[in-house]
Amino acid sequence: MQAVEAFLRQNPIFTLSELRTALGDSRSDKTLRNLLAYHERKGQLVRVDGVYCVVPPALWGKPFVPDRFLVAAKLRPDAVLAYHTAFELLGFSNQVFTTTYYTSVRYRRPFVHQGVRYVCVRLPERLRRTPFLGVVRAERSGVQVMVTSQERTLVDCLDHPRYAGGFEEACRCIATLPFVDEEVLWAYLTVRDKAVLFAKVGWILEQMQGRLFVSDDLLMRLRERAPRHPVMVTRSEHGTTHFVARWNLVVPSAWMEVLEKTTGP
Repeated sequence: MQAVEAFLRQNPIFTLSELRTALGDSRSDKTLRNLLAYHERKGQLVRVDGVYCVVPPALWGKPFVPDRFLVAAKLRPDAVLAYHTAFELLGFSNQVFTTTYYTSVRYRRPFVHQGVRYVCVRLPERLRRTPFLGVVRAERSGVQVMVTSQERTLVDCLDHPRYAGGFEEACRCIATLPFVDEEVLWAYLTVRDKAVLFAKVGWILEQMQGRLFVSDDLLMRLRERAPRHPVMVTRSEHGTTHFVARWNLVVPSAWMEVLEKTTGP
């Protein structure tokens, strides 16, 4: 019991596997679960779908909402905070969401805990061998978590704007970036190897070139990898469309209005 209590004092969030490894003894999972259940009943722990969160002593017996970033980072051994959640953690979000996104090689069903929705986005096939490409470590309440870099997050949000709160929110987040590391961006795009993604990133960065210090060389390289024929970027939005000839993209007219508003003075 003393070893478990010492572990709880040093680890604000953990999984059963991490506890077992830290104790390094022969106690069964059932015994460890019983010990943790004891602390749950005392109000010292809150369990979120297999993740255990330590309740600070000052909050024992009071409402306690676990840190959603830390919880998501523990839901899978390879969990990486991503999409709008990554922009939030890195400090580049335009809004605060209750939905929390993370990636993993293995899919896990979304669930809701205390009003927070946790959504696992399965990694694209091309990232299965290098799942941590474009991933950095960040500190959250003294705990190290894995999160997609600002460059990978930029690409991912343009690839799937629905996980960024929509195209407008994605653009607003991207517009707050201080700069873009062009080699990190290029390395990630090369592995993804989607012509339409090269074009979407190039189109957005061209509009924000001065703001994000994007070089002409990068835009030229992106244009060389753009589709050879017009491609519609989304079928989920209705209404009129606009052809961006320079990038061979057919985009919703509403997107053009958003981009003009986002990149304007």
